[in-house]
Amino acid sequence: MDDDSKLIDEVLDGNIDGFNILVNKYEMSILKFVYNMVNNKETAEDITQEVFITIYNKLYLYKKQYKFSNWIFQIAKNKCIDYIRKYKRVYESNIEDMNNMISKEPGPEQSIEFKEIKETLEKFINSLEEVDKQIISLRYSKDNLTFSDISNIMNMSESSVKRRYYKAREKFKEEISFKEKRCTI
Repeated sequence: MDDDSKLIDEVLDGNIDGFNILVNKYEMSILKFVYNMVNNKETAEDITQEVFITIYNKLYLYKKQYKFSNWIFQIAKNKCIDYIRKYKRVYESNIEDMNNMISKEPGPEQSIEFKEIKETLEKFINSLEEVDKQIISLRYSKDNLTFSDISNIMNMSESSVKRRYYKAREKFKEEISFKEKRCTI
């Protein structure tokens, strides 16, 4: 967080390189979060670009007593909500698009196993309510957001976030356990 504050000060003093460092640091996390909300690669890229334009234009409004990552995830969430309201639809996710976001290529056996697990997980996540999807997405982002951070981003109480998270996690465990039992019979 201290590094972010220094970079923000540099950007506010006119150093564009500081902003490029912030973009590089948060771009993939924001892109993945946005993609999980809109389920369309091109749209996610466009919204992510809008998020960073907004951040650049509104950086002077950022309050340093809060985590910078929370602030930008809140902006991303709001941009996604604006998009969904405007177009009143959420696109189906395309598994092939997700492969383009992964940086390391697994081996053939790992790829098949990964694909099966991923399909199961995506199917489960897509069955969740939108709020639960967002909580799961934020919790497993590379920024290691805490429940407190997520509650700030989602404008919910921390206890509600925890309850929804653990309820979804338990539901997934039950679903996997049920599938495993069916496979062994």
